[in-house]
Amino acid sequence: MKGRLRVKNKIYCEVCRTAFLHRDEVSPGQVVVCTVCGAELEITAIEPEVKASRLEQDPETEIYRRAESYARLRGYTFNEDKELVLEGLVEKHRMFGDFYCPCKFDHIPENICPCLETRMNEVRKMGRCY
Repeated sequence: MKGRLRVKNKIYCEVCRTAFLHRDEVSPGQVVVCTVCGAELEITAIEPEVKASRLEQDPETEIYRRAESYARLRGYTFNEDKELVLEGLVEKHRMFGDFYCPCKFDHIPENICPCLETRMNEVRKMGRCY
């Protein structure tokens, strides 16, 4: 099967609720970055399929690292409101249990940062995050 990626390398991200392909072999305990949302995931099993869970981190560290990873993956840069937005995400985590978009009122999975609109290229279309 040279040149083809095995389905076994598909990893489900419990943060953005999508599956992504990981190009390298993985092993239990390894940390990988979701290519869709930038979340850090720890591999918990590899047989019969790859399973991963959200890496345990303090909330502030998690959202700062996720934001940096997501921006790097997409080639985005932050504007002067970066700290304000990240503080809003940490506050939403404290109040509602996850990093819901500070611009939205509904605390639903689609609004976990980066929200669905952002993941669907709204930043490229609008030139900025919602």
